[in-house]
Amino acid sequence: MDFSRDNRLIAAGTMDSYIRVWTLDGSPLMSKNPAEKDVKINNRKLIGHSAPVYGISFSDAIETDPNRPLFGETDKQLPDTGPKFLLSSSGDGTVRLWSLEAWSCLVVYKGHHGPVMKVQFSPHGHYFLTGGWDKTGRIWMQDHISAVRILVGHDTSISSIAWHPNGTYVFTASDETDKSIRMWNVPTGDCVRVFVGHTDYISSMECAPNGRILASADNSGNIFFWDLEKGVKIKRSRGHGKGGIWSMSFSVESTVLASAGQDCTVRIWDVAMPADGHKVAQQQAGAQPGQEQGETSAAAGAPGTAAGSSTSTQPQTGSTNTNPGQGKKKGKEVMITPDQVSCWSTKKTPVRKVIFTRMNLVVAGGCYEPDR
Repeated sequence: MDFSRDNRLIAAGTMDSYIRVWTLDGSPLMSKNPAEKDVKINNRKLIGHSAPVYGISFSDAIETDPNRPLFGETDKQLPDTGPKFLLSSSGDGTVRLWSLEAWSCLVVYKGHHGPVMKVQFSPHGHYFLTGGWDKTGRIWMQDHISAVRILVGHDTSISSIAWHPNGTYVFTASDETDKSIRMWNVPTGDCVRVFVGHTDYISSMECAPNGRILASADNSGNIFFWDLEKGVKIKRSRGHGKGGIWSMSFSVESTVLASAGQDCTVRIWDVAMPADGHKVAQQQAGAQPGQEQGETSAAAGAPGTAAGSSTSTQPQTGSTNTNPGQGKKKGKEVMITPDQVSCWSTKKTPVRKVIFTRMNLVVAGGCYEPDR
């Protein structure tokens, strides 16, 4: 599932191999196909894949009239700032580029061996990133039928991908036995960082708009924050139940993170607040504030990074939880770290996608499951 950046459209890929696009306000979807100029419907069905659709991504294109003055003449029609393209990845091993004006498939990209699990447009458009079952990440251009970069290094299938806001770096995460996150340089295709610390399937990643922090989440309900410059973990936030955190989004100022997952909740986190203040104080007071095993990351080209320079805040295994925000979920205790700001829950809707709009509103969507 994905929302367009102008918050007008939402698209969902299904296990039945098709994609459905809706307008959020119920207004009709316009078409430039002459045969459909009088058709007024608020949703469209895109058919072409032959296996479940695993990934969806809207473009962020903006069309402007160069002859329109910046000020005055407000009675003229405003330029269309909506997306023009939609990308989809599927279990049939292909990625498809769809026109949101003609409502048809423009290009079929082939290259992955096996299902393509994730697809995402770059922040500036034209380029896009895919992650596949064949353990590779691939960078593509819209006007090239083959990938321009193949990112090789993971031991198992790619489970999550993300772009850096400057478009120069990408992130890929691997599942099963690997459970590592790799940061790649797009112009060269080289791996420049490896982040290690997750002990479960990495289900979501998001890079902050300021370009300094990466957030990654796993099926155990953990959210890790990583310092990209130093290549170390900042903290681990907990509060979600098990089942996977499927989507995350930073606020425009990079100070707040929204997360959503299989436990039918949307949660808001304070990025700057420590996940456990008492643990931080004990570590800082100790003679050797080093990290626990499994919390370090290897930073290629930065061998001088001190192991004790990280302000790790991961609670130790088996430690007593003194946090007053502790709650229960389905009979099991779930520790909630103090950096959780708020939580919104649904009854029977696992939340598949959450975004911060450019006005810092939170929009979330999921699939209602009546049998839950």
